[in-house]
Amino acid sequence: MEFKFNFDKLLGKAADKAKKHIDGVTIKLPFISFSVKPTDIERKVARELLVRLPDKRVLSSKECCDNCIDNSLASLQEIRSILVEAQVKLTDFHDGGLYLLVELMAEGVRQFITFKERLCVDPSLKDEAQFTDFYRPRDIQSEYFEVLEQLRFHIHSCLTQVATIADMETPKIASYLKANEEWMLSLYHKPQQLIDNQGVTSGSTGCS
Repeated sequence: MEFKFNFDKLLGKAADKAKKHIDGVTIKLPFISFSVKPTDIERKVARELLVRLPDKRVLSSKECCDNCIDNSLASLQEIRSILVEAQVKLTDFHDGGLYLLVELMAEGVRQFITFKERLCVDPSLKDEAQFTDFYRPRDIQSEYFEVLEQLRFHIHSCLTQVATIADMETPKIASYLKANEEWMLSLYHKPQQLIDNQGVTSGSTGCS
């Protein structure tokens, strides 16, 4: 089954921000960009995210078996906790650009986990496979790997924009995750609001 991130509501919020002319740093999202003027607290939280998230192994490792997938899923729950913690710190700036980026990462993880739940595996298969790291059917395993890689691209693209707010270098990533563009637009549904409003999309990344 094909998987694409759907961020209609969040990108709609970005479209509203794009209508405001603010002197500051430019944040680029799929199909749209806008400017923000980060506060000291936002920069501090952005820097904390850049220290804590890129170090998570799930964002760079290559899986080879079902045990790797299980470890990745556990690591993603840790990432969700870090993102929720960041949102708490940004409560007074919930309409800011950094909060939106955190929402995009958290929603990406949520959509991945929801997708994962559709690929249900009989728990007895794991029990029967006590002495092997392979218990998922190969087609399901392959879908996990493919969609997890999409999530990695998404989170790394978000962190690139977080680095803009933090005024820090973009975090280093594994060479196999590098793309020729800041966002792999093929991973995202384009919101109807942006399709209908060409005046907003004209300020986007230039991709359709």
